Amino acid sequence: MKKFFCLSSLIVGLSLPLVATNCNKITGNQTKPTEPVENIIYEKNLIFQPFFDDLKDSATNEFPSIFVSRNAAQYFISSFIQLVGQLELSKNDQSVTNKNMFLIDHNVWQYENRELDTTNERFNLNYLLNSYGDKHLNQNGKLEVFENTKYLDSSSNTNYLVFPRTVSEIQNYLKEYLDSGVTKFDFYIPDISFTGMDKTVRNWIIKRANKIVILSDGNAQPYKFIRDKYLSWVANQKTFYSKEELTTKWIEFQNSNNDNLKIDWRYFLTLTDKFKIYNLDSSYINALNQDLENKGFGWAKLNINQYPLTPTAFYSYFPEIGENFIQQFNKVNNLDNKTFLDFIVKGQNNYDPNKKNLIFMGSSLFRHNEKDGRWRLSYQQYALDEIRSFFNKVHELYPRNEYNYFFKLHPVYNIDQSVEYINMLLGENSNNYAIILNSQIAWENMLAVDFTNLRKNKSILFDSNKNSKTELYGLQATTTTILSTMTFLKTELKWNDDKVKSFVDIQNFPLSNKFNIVTRDIEYKDDDKGFEANKETMNAVYEYFINSGSFPNQNEWLDMRAFLKRTK
Repeated sequence: MKKFFCLSSLIVGLSLPLVATNCNKITGNQTKPTEPVENIIYEKNLIFQPFFDDLKDSATNEFPSIFVSRNAAQYFISSFIQLVGQLELSKNDQSVTNKNMFLIDHNVWQYENRELDTTNERFNLNYLLNSYGDKHLNQNGKLEVFENTKYLDSSSNTNYLVFPRTVSEIQNYLKEYLDSGVTKFDFYIPDISFTGMDKTVRNWIIKRANKIVILSDGNAQPYKFIRDKYLSWVANQKTFYSKEELTTKWIEFQNSNNDNLKIDWRYFLTLTDKFKIYNLDSSYINALNQDLENKGFGWAKLNINQYPLTPTAFYSYFPEIGENFIQQFNKVNNLDNKTFLDFIVKGQNNYDPNKKNLIFMGSSLFRHNEKDGRWRLSYQQYALDEIRSFFNKVHELYPRNEYNYFFKLHPVYNIDQSVEYINMLLGENSNNYAIILNSQIAWENMLAVDFTNLRKNKSILFDSNKNSKTELYGLQATTTTILSTMTFLKTELKWNDDKVKSFVDIQNFPLSNKFNIVTRDIEYKDDDKGFEANKETMNAVYEYFINSGSFPNQNEWLDMRAFLKRTK
């Protein structure tokens, strides 16, 4: 039976109360294997329990797991923990249907080039194919990885990019399963991919889903997925359903011959056994749900859980296979037997172990112009002038004779482009001090590797007392690496907010007065207007994390003018 809720006025936006909820402090007892393994962190953090429950469920049920990936570091981290974990748990399972398929952007990896040297590549997926069996070559294999439909249908040649664009595309990938009678799958999809795909593809997935696991693209989840696609819709609904009614509608749709869903798919997001939603920091959901309840939208409350940022979390849940899992995860990500210094691609000789570390976290904001190929900063003088003033102040605050100057740029830049870009930012040849990190490796993976080496006193980023030897800085305060680093330090090292600032301080990411920190090619001629516009952008990105106490509020944000006046 439908239920009706009438509003006296339309709700344009949902404001959240300033409720602090620190989920990162929920931990259980330590779990250790009978024979401790060096470098493994044994503490079990119960905040990850739902994530590993889903992993075990997909590894042991009868349904194939289909990873519908996009080129986003956060998705790769969480999905590879799921993928490798499922493969490791199910490797001795003889099921003909409990397999895994990973769809990946064609510009990230190509199946036909899988056997080429991957030493300097982002991923070594061929290692996984060889380890667990390539199902495309051997029916007993456990894994398939594709970036084009041509391997499965000789009459088709569609590159995979972000998500399947048509029903026929996803049908081509799953044709062998469908032809053999498989009717249900476990889908692992990024949040903004699921909302971005054509509704016919989304409906096709819902109709054939045993469950849909929504993994985070990064900072985009709270505002692009939750605010823009969910809360704005909830505010206009007068009809809602009980969980029992929604379950009935789910089953009826899946059993029908109709591919057109009769109700809006977003109703199903409240079915926690069908939709599993994850974020790198789940703390914001408590305040959000309370606000929904206060507004009379209790039916729309969501369950959002947290995924780990390091593979070592797996060990405490599955200690009997934890060592092998971590080895497999590290190998597929080209992290095996690495230290932080192994991620340096240029400027290794500039590193001094007696210095502290300063790491620039770059973005693709000023990448080449897509139309004419020019560097944006070659003609956006308004931005370049401010940026060079920023770096001059950084050099004053952090003298080069005291700090190693690391640069971690966006994956869009190769090594040569990185050197050119850094020199353009600095306005000088930086070869005698710049230390360039591999832009293809996720920052969170670098951090996890160094954290593991901390147990052997081989950390570069921390001292032997687990205190920071490192500070991050940058020009784009909306980068996901800020929140992910904060979450990592709180979760893995149990740091409080004050100690987190010793590693990542939002005041080292000043808001520009001249350009927009998210949208390219916008110039502000009025400094105050530029600051206000960027504060609005920051609020859009971090609103729910601020309200939960997980991210610094705007009282701590600086504009560039204030940063340039800093004395320390």
